[in-house]
Amino acid sequence: MNPSYAAIFSVQSLELNQHYRTVPDVQVEHASMSDQTPLTLSLQFHHDLEKACAPLVITHVVKAPNISWQDGCLALPSEKLNSEQKKQLWSLIGEQLDKL
Repeated sequence: MNPSYAAIFSVQSLELNQHYRTVPDVQVEHASMSDQTPLTLSLQFHHDLEKACAPLVITHVVKAPNISWQDGCLALPSEKLNSEQKKQLWSLIGEQLDKL
């Protein structure tokens, strides 16, 4: 949770266990996302991602072993995610929005 929100709502800012954290951006930089295979998402999933990421803009969705975000490019392991992958994705989106 963003510390600003925690202060506004007078709650303690919590962080996810390391088990649920996404891959750090430093590791992602070594693999060029533009060289990855493009991924075609269902229309509903794509719209949901756009709403959740706003004001960030998703320019590409590619297939990669780990869920990550780099300069508008979202890397996902497949078109369909299991519950663990969904947790990682929403955690990643929250982290990116907190950086704004």
